[in-house]
Amino acid sequence: MNADRTQKRISIRGLRPLIVAALLAAASAAGHAAAPVATAPAAAVRDGSHDFDFLYGRWKMHNRRLKQRMVGSHEWVEFDSYDEARPLVGGMGNEDEYRTDFFKKDFVGLTIRLYDPRTGLWSIYWVDNLTMQGTMLPPEVGTFEGNRGVFEGPDTFDGKPITVRYIWTVTPDDPKVAAHWEQAFSADGGKTWETNFMNDLLREGH
Repeated sequence: MNADRTQKRISIRGLRPLIVAALLAAASAAGHAAAPVATAPAAAVRDGSHDFDFLYGRWKMHNRRLKQRMVGSHEWVEFDSYDEARPLVGGMGNEDEYRTDFFKKDFVGLTIRLYDPRTGLWSIYWVDNLTMQGTMLPPEVGTFEGNRGVFEGPDTFDGKPITVRYIWTVTPDDPKVAAHWEQAFSADGGKTWETNFMNDLLREGH
């Protein structure tokens, strides 16, 4: 019996280094598994708060509008309007008043653009004294890349859901047109578009 016990003690002593090594290896593996995964830093948001500074002031605008929309029309009507834009207090965005007698005498449309510095996105709201009754249309949301800004949002036309898109193109080198705006509708979720309204901001003297 004594010989058996002695042999068992020798066997256990021989296993001890292997057990310790196994425990160290397990601890090391657990430590690696628990290590936090490195994540890429969030991309910096471009400061677009001055994207619409080109619009500030008073402008004469030349407009072209489809006579009928979403019916395949190619007949355009043209008219002039006048616009005055200014910043909102506190850097929240800007607003402009659009005036013309084309839709009715003393027609006024008001655009309010609100800027979100967290995302770099603009939300563009419209209200007018012809069709609005104490409410605003859903906003078109987007941003500028260089001199081109694209803004989209949901709406309805003739009772059917559509997507509305605004595109602003700033033209600093054009001696006549300071910027060009256009509106398009899509009835298929943005697969196809019909441009139905556009205008040019005319520099003084044009």
